[in-house]
Amino acid sequence: MNKNRNSQTERCEKCVISASFPNIGFDENGVCDFCRDEKLVVTEQKIIDQSRKRVTELINSEKGKASYDAVMCYSGGKDSTYTLMVAVKKYGLKVLSFTLDNTFIAPEAFANINKVVDALGVDQLTIRPSARFFRSVIKACSLYPVYNSKTLIRISSGCNACISMVNNMALRLALEKKVPFILAGFTLGQIPANAIIYKNNYKFLQESREKSLNTLKEHVGDAVTDYYCIDEELLSQIKSYPYNINLFCLEDKTEDEVVASIKPLGWKRPIDVDGCSSNCRLNTFNNHVHQAAFGYSPYELELSHLIRKGQITRDEALHKINDQPEEQLKDIIEQLGITDEEINNIL
Repeated sequence: MNKNRNSQTERCEKCVISASFPNIGFDENGVCDFCRDEKLVVTEQKIIDQSRKRVTELINSEKGKASYDAVMCYSGGKDSTYTLMVAVKKYGLKVLSFTLDNTFIAPEAFANINKVVDALGVDQLTIRPSARFFRSVIKACSLYPVYNSKTLIRISSGCNACISMVNNMALRLALEKKVPFILAGFTLGQIPANAIIYKNNYKFLQESREKSLNTLKEHVGDAVTDYYCIDEELLSQIKSYPYNINLFCLEDKTEDEVVASIKPLGWKRPIDVDGCSSNCRLNTFNNHVHQAAFGYSPYELELSHLIRKGQITRDEALHKINDQPEEQLKDIIEQLGITDEEINNIL
């Protein structure tokens, strides 16, 4: 097996999955289970092809029936920017762009959001929870087992808490405005192929995350309900839930092609984020905690998938994992109010 020069972590010879990844195996040539599974590739492509057809059918059926066709979960990063552009230019959707300001979005990313929505003629809504509340959530997710380890195979605990908040607020917006679609810029690897398109079911969602929300409430307080739950009064009026669609998964583009496509919109890559993010400074801290807790990067599954798809090289993926600006950690830890003793307990 190959050993990264900056780490003693053993990795697959073809992708970047490490030996610490849950239930992973390697053959005698140091190649992981995922890279050897040809059936996985065939099955995934079949799901992608079916999803393209289904998305076209749904859009043709629902477009133009509400004040907006879709709520876009827009972080300002390259993938969500590309997704927003595709939604408007390729599918002709009228989109309400929604951003959660988690207080750690890079300044250049916010500049990108403003430039892109103006260039595309899209309405933009930004919601900013209090810094005290949001940071208490991230602190709790870092210090306590809010989410089970299976949930965190492809995402850090802090990012999961943030994205869950985004998803709930986007669903609330869609229900209030009777919008048929919710869009996000996830890649395959970040989500499984069977999640490219799915119909929301809030009751099921509520039951599945009840335990994690109760744990959050123990450490953060009842304000958790305001950001992670939807009022029964609104739910009682709902006749049909919106579809979540991940359009980015249907686009076979390399990272360079994505960046080149959104550059005319005024998008520029922020310089104060780590190699795995193009919008959020908190990502460095979340990666650090995940690596300390589990022994592998939360981006290994996504990056390894992109390598197998030919969308990035193995060297590029390794650079992303290793590009973690340590100088940001101290500042973020101070903002989160985490003590040295608590950090040592995580480690």
